[in-house]
Amino acid sequence: MPLVRFLALTIAALLIAFPASAAPTKVTVPPLTLDGYVGDWQGTATAMSETDEDFPTSKRDIAVSIKKSDLGGFHLSWSTLQRQKGNPKAPLEVLKSTTVEFVPAPQPNTWRAKADTDPYNGGIIYWARLDGTGLVVSSFTINEDGRPEFQTYRRRAVGKEMRLEFSNVKDGKFVRTVKGALRKLK
Repeated sequence: MPLVRFLALTIAALLIAFPASAAPTKVTVPPLTLDGYVGDWQGTATAMSETDEDFPTSKRDIAVSIKKSDLGGFHLSWSTLQRQKGNPKAPLEVLKSTTVEFVPAPQPNTWRAKADTDPYNGGIIYWARLDGTGLVVSSFTINEDGRPEFQTYRRRAVGKEMRLEFSNVKDGKFVRTVKGALRKLK
């Protein structure tokens, strides 16, 4: 059987088996909202450092609180109990906490920090977006030595579980990544 006739018969068989008149399935995607993220969350995480020889890996306790604001945005507070300083066999515990109020930005599902800060004077610029990968909060600052620092917190909430992925990049080099899991509190 010549190749052209074989291909024609194969195509004809496929058209009979899978008619073009079948209507495509319409998938309805629910709109993205912050509702699944609102609440108080607690959990643990593992930090991996690219630059710290004494603490290449360390454990952290993490907490996040997200509350909607009257301005169409949200208040985000997060705390991290770090164990990455001092003696590796008995590390010092250092608690770091941050609170930022976000207000709507011009694009849908995007927010910016309510407070305007100047990164040249030690200020941190924060912005957030809600997309298919979760609630993503990013920050940018310029260190005293003039080097830029960029951090990204990617949080994905499904029911009462939240996954966290964090990255810290200084002057184009990964310094630290953190991965963790949190549970929603009542």
